[in-house]
Amino acid sequence: MTAAKLDGGAPIPRESTGDILRRIEAAHAALGAGAALAFDADGTLWEGDVGFDLFDALLATRGARPEAEAALRREAEAFGVAPDVVDGGGGAHELASALHAAFLAERYPEDRAFAMMAWAFAGWREDELAAFVDRVLEEKGHAGRIRPALLPILDWARARGAPVYVVSASPRAVIERGVARLGIAPERVAAMTPAVAGGRIAAELGAPATYGEGKIRALERIFPELAVLAAFGDSAYDAALLRTARVPVAVAPSPKLLALAGSIPGLVLLAT
Repeated sequence: MTAAKLDGGAPIPRESTGDILRRIEAAHAALGAGAALAFDADGTLWEGDVGFDLFDALLATRGARPEAEAALRREAEAFGVAPDVVDGGGGAHELASALHAAFLAERYPEDRAFAMMAWAFAGWREDELAAFVDRVLEEKGHAGRIRPALLPILDWARARGAPVYVVSASPRAVIERGVARLGIAPERVAAMTPAVAGGRIAAELGAPATYGEGKIRALERIFPELAVLAAFGDSAYDAALLRTARVPVAVAPSPKLLALAGSIPGLVLLAT
C-alpha cells in the first residue's frame, strides 16, 4: 500500500483491488446480507464520459429536434447564454450547441447541463434513442474503456449476492446500456431520466436530478436501506455518495474530489 498526499493535507491511502476487497469483506461481515455496493459510472466504472459522448453525437448529427427547442431556449435565456442565438431565432441545434459551449466555458452550471443533456433528445422515440446509444457506445469502444481493477470487485459482489447500484448524472438510456455488459440490471440504475410522453422523450426530467446530494436521494428511492458497503466515485459531486459508505473509494479522482478528501472519512484511492 502507498499513499497519495495532498498539499498541506494528510496522506490518502492508495490501495490495490485486493486491499479494498479485504476492507469490503470486513464491512460485509459487520453490515450483513443486503448491504450493497454503489458506483458512479463515468470516469469510475469506465474511462471517459458516455454522457458527453452521447451529447457530442447528438450535436454532430444535428439530432436536436423541434420538440426540444422551447425548453432549450428557456435554459439559454435563464443563464444569459448566446443572446445572439436566442434573439436571432436559432433552432434546437443552435441552442443546444450554444448551451454546450457555455458549459465547457463554465458559464452553464453542471447540474443543469447534465439534466439538459438527457432531455435534449425530446421528440425521439425510446427505441430510436436506444439504437443511437448502442451505435455511440460501439463507435467509442466502450467495452475497452471499462476499468479492469474494478472487475474483481464486481465478481465478489455477484459471488456474495451483494447488490450493485449505479448512480450517474449522465442520461439513463446510455448508463443502462453501458452497465448491462457488467451484469447490472436497469432497476439498479439511477441517472438523469427524461420524462416520456406518448412513447417519445419529453423536454423535461421525469425524475429528480442525480447530481451531488441528489445522488443520495436517488439511491434511497431504489435502495431504501442505504446500507452501503463501499462506494466508488471520481468527481466532487460524488462526495455525498462516498460519505454513505463504510469503504469510500476514489477512482482516478479529479482535483476537486481530492480537495474534498478531508470531508470523506476513511477515503482510499484505488490503484488503477
